[in-house]
Amino acid sequence: MKNIKITTIKTAIAELIAQASFNLPEDIKEAILKFREKETRSSAVKILDLIIKNEQIAGKERLPLCQDCGNTYIDLEVGPDVFIEDSANLCRHIDRAVAEAYKKNYLRMSIVTDPLYERVNTRDNTPALVTIRYGSRPGLGISVTLKGGGSENCSYLSMENPSAGPERIIEMVLEIVRKNVTKCCPPVIAGIGIGSTATEVVRLAKAAAFRRLDIRNDDKKYRMLEERILEEINGTGIGPQGLGGYTTAIGCNIEYAPCHMATLPVSVFLQCHSLRRAGSRILQ
Repeated sequence: MKNIKITTIKTAIAELIAQASFNLPEDIKEAILKFREKETRSSAVKILDLIIKNEQIAGKERLPLCQDCGNTYIDLEVGPDVFIEDSANLCRHIDRAVAEAYKKNYLRMSIVTDPLYERVNTRDNTPALVTIRYGSRPGLGISVTLKGGGSENCSYLSMENPSAGPERIIEMVLEIVRKNVTKCCPPVIAGIGIGSTATEVVRLAKAAAFRRLDIRNDDKKYRMLEERILEEINGTGIGPQGLGGYTTAIGCNIEYAPCHMATLPVSVFLQCHSLRRAGSRILQ
């Protein structure tokens, strides 16, 4: 049994927040460069070049990729051989790590206390959104994802008729893209959740939005649907930053789960190109 100290977890979370804030993941950079080669409109090419230049400056100068430093999602995967010190207060310790990381790295604090009335800033970007699950892999896996308000506002849930097929899903995604994608700083990643329940399908969409673009769906039918939706989105011609071009999206990921026979929950997350995620695993 591995005894993992709270200080070790807090240090890892702080480092991952900085890593995610200042560096685009390799698969996102590769996708942007790949789509740049497909662009024929000079203005679209220029925007994609600026995205890469922004990433280079952010990494070198330790500046945020985006001025909106986002909600902080912390996902923990606890292995069977792990004991976490002071686990009863784990979420409190995680919030302290988040607060320290945001202050130390001069990241914008974006969270307000009361969503409807006072809307006073918490001044430390907490509380974090913490998910804890138990897995079979050894050690403690930590995943940090940061999601800004622009892309968060482009999140949708629909309870579809169970008889709806792939064409309806494509139609719904395209309708959402045409009406809303320019609010989300395209090019985007379309994360789509299908199935489960109204409460859980949104989690599927979030997981899809942050899934690596080089990891394709295991199911051939859903993999083909991902490819078709991506092609249809880019066929809109909205382009980078909504100024025209081919690259409206650089990826489309779908996650699905079993659902009740009388339901068909569908959720769509449009995630901006400034996708911020980082992860590590503590083995001792």
